[in-house]
Amino acid sequence: MAINWKELELILSELPLKGSYIQKITEHSVHSLTLSLFSKEEKAYLLYIEISTPHSRVNRTSIMRKKSDKAQRFTQYLRSHLVGKKIESVYQLPFDRAFVLTLKGSNESLKAVIRLYSGSGANFIITDSDDNILELLFRRPTRGEERGRKLIFDIRESEGERRYSVRPYSGPSFNDALDRSESDEERGETIASLSRKVEEKREKEIAELEERIRSLEKRYSQAEGYRSYERMASLLSSSLYMVKKGMECIELDDWESGSRVIIPLDRSLSPSDNLEKIYSRYHKDKKSFLLVKDELDRAREELERKREEYEESNLEEYSISQLRKEAQTEEKKSTHIEGRSGLFCYSNGWTIIVGRNSRENSAILRSEARGNDMWMHVRSFSGGYAIIKSKPGKTIPLEVLLDAASLAIHFSKAKGNRRADLYYTHVKYLKRIKDGKEGLIIPTQEKNLSAALDEDRIRRLLK
Repeated sequence: MAINWKELELILSELPLKGSYIQKITEHSVHSLTLSLFSKEEKAYLLYIEISTPHSRVNRTSIMRKKSDKAQRFTQYLRSHLVGKKIESVYQLPFDRAFVLTLKGSNESLKAVIRLYSGSGANFIITDSDDNILELLFRRPTRGEERGRKLIFDIRESEGERRYSVRPYSGPSFNDALDRSESDEERGETIASLSRKVEEKREKEIAELEERIRSLEKRYSQAEGYRSYERMASLLSSSLYMVKKGMECIELDDWESGSRVIIPLDRSLSPSDNLEKIYSRYHKDKKSFLLVKDELDRAREELERKREEYEESNLEEYSISQLRKEAQTEEKKSTHIEGRSGLFCYSNGWTIIVGRNSRENSAILRSEARGNDMWMHVRSFSGGYAIIKSKPGKTIPLEVLLDAASLAIHFSKAKGNRRADLYYTHVKYLKRIKDGKEGLIIPTQEKNLSAALDEDRIRRLLK
């Protein structure tokens, strides 16, 4: 709730503003900032100012709120012209939620006019000693409030029909009571807002996993066709004497089903080479089928785990720090850290270190990787290692594995294929090859993963 003019009068009377020096200005949003002040009597203290919101106010505070990512033009002006100046006087406009700070420095004297309204009249205006506007938070041409114009003060002669009073409070001062009550109110709003973000993030995670499972189920159904090649290879093997070079196909009896099966052949190949070709296709498709099955099983397990985890968790019991941590969606940018090897990328709170050549592969295994970290590499192609840094007691989520897979494909000779088979295992199960090439190792106890090069993942990870 915004303060009234009576409360502003009490707030200003409790503050040691006169004679204080402005040491620092911290912006929190377009509507709020904190002045770091110093007075001989009370030493360092903080003054919070909020304008043009339902909570418009000024009060001494014990909390330094979160700093905005990028300071707006007005804040930059304040830092250039107000920091280091001394507050010579404080004047509250009669019957009004507005006050004026007269500021003096070695080179210039300024006025800071602060109107704590919640409507269009709210503003923070800097003028010279003759009331000419030098800079302001909100430009309001219809009110004549623009740079270069003279500021006209609207002086009230009476309180009006409504009578205001200071709301009941407890504690050593009204500033303290206001800071505590507003902080509690802000905390409630913050918890509600963060809880909504967490719920939205969880719903998105579930929806993305469900969509991925649908895609994998489709690929699984298509990959099941490998069994037909196994049947064709068996039939052709038992009737190979009937095959002649130059044949386009052969029709054989399937003794299990009792039907006739047409087997396509390559005219340029010998009978044994045609048989080998069908067996090769069978083994390749079977391998792809098993990779898809493994990935589908992991996706289903992760979906079930997340559903159970989210159903059992009660967001009302979470602290603000826990909610902030889980609501966090923005990833750090990928970066090369001075003095360390590899490219550092970040996925859902996990760190992935990528080697982009054999030298970096060797270096990250030697200096960055630990036994429980996960190592990943593309099969049958040279390329970079992807190391997922472990977290005690945490299982690597499927999304992080897929991010690492996309990075491994992107930094490999398989990049042009758009899809690749990969294997991964814990670093402790890697074996170095004695006198082998730099970065060359043999994985043991590895698992398989089939993944596509996802450009959206690469853009997000590499920024």
